Amino acid sequence: METQTARLGGVMGVWEAADRLEALARELRAGSLGVAAGRVSLRLSPAVMLDVEIKATRRADREGVDVRLSWRPQQPGESGLRGEF
Repeated sequence: METQTARLGGVMGVWEAADRLEALARELRAGSLGVAAGRVSLRLSPAVMLDVEIKATRRADREGVDVRLSWRPQQPGESGLRGEF
């Protein structure tokens, strides 16, 4: 399967950024996450267990938070539960 990427970016106000993050969180809880950018539109189905990485960075001229969620797509015949317990 080829790699498909939809990337949103740009400058927006803190309230708009927070609204977008909250919308993504609602979709994540519902079990289906959509991202559209330009001609590329992806609908993802998160697994029950996710790999989560949150990184905060502070420099003299810039601050930021990177959030990464990833998972393996569920294969036919696998149970719905994965991850470490």
